[in-house]
Amino acid sequence: MSIEPVKIESNVNPVDSNTERQQAARASQSAENNAVKPADSLSLSEEVKNISPIMANINSDVYNKPEILREVAMKLMQELYSEDKGTTV
Repeated sequence: MSIEPVKIESNVNPVDSNTERQQAARASQSAENNAVKPADSLSLSEEVKNISPIMANINSDVYNKPEILREVAMKLMQELYSEDKGTTV
């Protein structure tokens, strides 16, 4: 049985500590450049930004008055009937 020597290709350079550091630096730079940057954002309309007075009214039971509930119910009925039959109440 014979053992053959390993062939060393001429384009392969030996690795030294300086080369390893350079490769590690390049890898970290490419990782930083390829980092995922958030593309989504949240934008609020002016109506949403001014919701605090509405929330204050809800918390103080302003909308629980019978006349307010009746008015809202009438508006909802009118909208629903106009969509379904084309008529109003």
